[in-house]
Amino acid sequence: MLVKIPTQKNINIIDSIMGSGKTSWAIQFMKNAPPYQKFIYITPFKGEVERVILSVGRGFKQPQIDDKNNTKLEDIKRLIANGENIVSTHSLFRSIDSEVIDLLDMENYTLILDEAMDVIEQLDISKDDLKVLSENEVIEVDNKGVVHWKQFDYKRGYFEKLRNSANSGNLMMYEDEKKEPVAVYWTFPIDTFKCFEEIYILTYMFDGQIQRAYFDLFGQNYIYKSVVKEGTVYKLAPYVSFRNEERLQLKELINIYYLSPKDKKDMNKMGNKHNYFSVADLKKKVKSKDTKKVIKDNAYNFYYNKCNVPTDEVMWTTFKEFKDHLTPKGLKEHFVSVNARATNEFQHKSTCIYLANIYLNPLTKHFFNKQGVEVNIELFALSELLQWLFRSRIRTGQPINVYLPSKRMRTLLEQYLDNQI
Repeated sequence: MLVKIPTQKNINIIDSIMGSGKTSWAIQFMKNAPPYQKFIYITPFKGEVERVILSVGRGFKQPQIDDKNNTKLEDIKRLIANGENIVSTHSLFRSIDSEVIDLLDMENYTLILDEAMDVIEQLDISKDDLKVLSENEVIEVDNKGVVHWKQFDYKRGYFEKLRNSANSGNLMMYEDEKKEPVAVYWTFPIDTFKCFEEIYILTYMFDGQIQRAYFDLFGQNYIYKSVVKEGTVYKLAPYVSFRNEERLQLKELINIYYLSPKDKKDMNKMGNKHNYFSVADLKKKVKSKDTKKVIKDNAYNFYYNKCNVPTDEVMWTTFKEFKDHLTPKGLKEHFVSVNARATNEFQHKSTCIYLANIYLNPLTKHFFNKQGVEVNIELFALSELLQWLFRSRIRTGQPINVYLPSKRMRTLLEQYLDNQI
């Protein structure tokens, strides 16, 4: 029996700064496309799903749980088989299986992916368990790092999810120099990106993102493009690298907190070492009641006294596990996830408090390096910071106040605004 292997498609990376009109271009593109062209639009947030349905028309459908309790995954299969225009979230898209891939390969859809998504995830399984599975020949790792499940009589149990991922070809192992297993990663099925007629990924600073490393890992071709506005019309244009942008106007709109002669204390002092406000550092800081109080008091002092703005104009963040420990006074309802992107919900916010220092998991970096793929960890951190800041009113060209106690993250932002990155 002949097995049809999906062919490589060029992937269009629409890489333009937040607020430049990428989503507006996508909506215009879908509205003006010929009736026979079918779309799947994937966005991080449910709120953006409604925006696409209302803005585009074309009878877009979103997968639902039906009255027979069929899952959204089952419903997206039905919608694809019926040739419907579909809009859904990153979360559902990440769960697609081989049956969805087969259906997509027959239906000639165009994919628009709003923002890069999480395409690789370290699974929660210990080195000892991996060693036992390997030594007992339950799993086998090929020369490309792909994990294969060899225990065919294993039916149900603790490793069922691991087995299913391995059998789907979506599991990769990171081994140390002694070929000892260290970590195992789920990877989004790469064949998915070979099943679309056209692919557009709307993002900014793709060079610093994990999905870029993932595409390089699997040898995918991608082409960079930019968005420009001519009158009222948005168009794709030859790529202008973020490194060649003029940022003087942007720099004038971002008011970063620094110690002034009037200040009795430096609110940036708690972040003056390279790793301060990282996950590892905050794990130590939140153990101290006094340290937590200083962090929260500094944040409160910034927005209430330095900026003198109402709480509704403030957005703040930290890593999810420290949210309850570090919530500044008055800001319980104004937390915006540290990885927020692709939403306009917070574009009225004038004051931004960023209590985080972003690092790529070292094992993930080593995993890619071993496969010959480099990840720029500074660009990765800067990309995450900019995505978060651009949830605020800066995206509409209005000034913002920024409290960024991490010296490393603040320096990256300064270098970016001075066109040094």
